[in-house]
Amino acid sequence: MVVAPGLTVALAELPLRSIALDGVVQGPELDVEGQRFSFDHHGDCVRLVTSATCRQVQDAILLGLEPSEFTVYVNDVDADTVLAVALLAHSEWLAEAGATPTVTRRLVEAVGSRDAHGPAYPVADRELLARFAEALALPVRRAGVAAMEIAEDLTGAVARVAALIARLAEAMDREVLSGVGGEHKAAPRRPSDSFVVTHSGTGWTMATSDVDALDEGYAHGFHRMVMWRRLGDGSTAYTVARRSDLVGGFPVGPASRPGTILAALAAREPGWGGGTSIGGAPRHPDGGRSALSPDEVFHIVEGVVVALR
Repeated sequence: MVVAPGLTVALAELPLRSIALDGVVQGPELDVEGQRFSFDHHGDCVRLVTSATCRQVQDAILLGLEPSEFTVYVNDVDADTVLAVALLAHSEWLAEAGATPTVTRRLVEAVGSRDAHGPAYPVADRELLARFAEALALPVRRAGVAAMEIAEDLTGAVARVAALIARLAEAMDREVLSGVGGEHKAAPRRPSDSFVVTHSGTGWTMATSDVDALDEGYAHGFHRMVMWRRLGDGSTAYTVARRSDLVGGFPVGPASRPGTILAALAAREPGWGGGTSIGGAPRHPDGGRSALSPDEVFHIVEGVVVALR
């Protein structure tokens, strides 16, 4: 942790493997190749649609961010920052068995909603938000406070949040054991009947299936994928995807950005489109999709990926 009161920098000014929280860098920003991330909702964003910092951190961890080797930069301490730091320090909360992931995600929803939208937002679980505020117990900030004192406040607050989550999870587990709260069950993943890897690229995989099976590919550890499926009219449906925007080495899109996979495919066959983490083949009025063969798509995608190295 680096605590620097009032620090504001550009993301590129931070060292490799840095995480800037809640205003250190103005606005959310990702430098995947340099492993620099800004989780922020104060600058260069639309507050209505930009999640609070703690929610951005939660989603990044759920999508594969492993924070243990990062340096985290903080320029002030409030509820949102404390919860974000707690999540980075205890990323296992979101993966443990039992009630801990459920409790953690409910807390992030309550704190993140209030922090993003202010007191006008009707938080669903007001009791949970009140318990968090009680546990937080941050002192009234005065001018000229030293960074070390802020760091101590942050450390103490994170410890109290950890204790609160432990108490809440223990109580929920007791309810489950007594039959009050139901069982902890993960949603079953629908297996594909015919998931087959057809091509192996440089750090990415191409596979076919009779159903949408990106989830199965991710479960196999394939974080950069092209899924394809032959349609009855002879055309082929393609999906180009990476597990999240945190995954480097596979610039999916958009098609309007030179150097992306979708841009290269659209240059060969107009109509390819999508965003930064997922996109796909053209959708024609008659229901048809791409006229390109899987081999052609493989060579186009591989050319983009190899050019990055």
